[in-house]
Amino acid sequence: MTRSLAWGTALIILLGAAVLAGGASHPSQTGPAKLAPVDPELARCQGLGEAAGRDSGCKAAWAGARARFFGGAAS
Repeated sequence: MTRSLAWGTALIILLGAAVLAGGASHPSQTGPAKLAPVDPELARCQGLGEAAGRDSGCKAAWAGARARFFGGAAS
């Protein structure tokens, strides 16, 4: 009796875990597929890669983004 109760409990736990894991593997289709960039200049700078560090437009865009994020004056 005790052995069958233990096996039954283990089976229920395994089945529950399988159901939870199976439900998490399906991606949600309710959200947008891709978000548009908030600032197109930041997107341009991202595409420049390492050269963006020398670009004055990117420096200004980053300063503005920092000011928006931190709520202070851009430095």
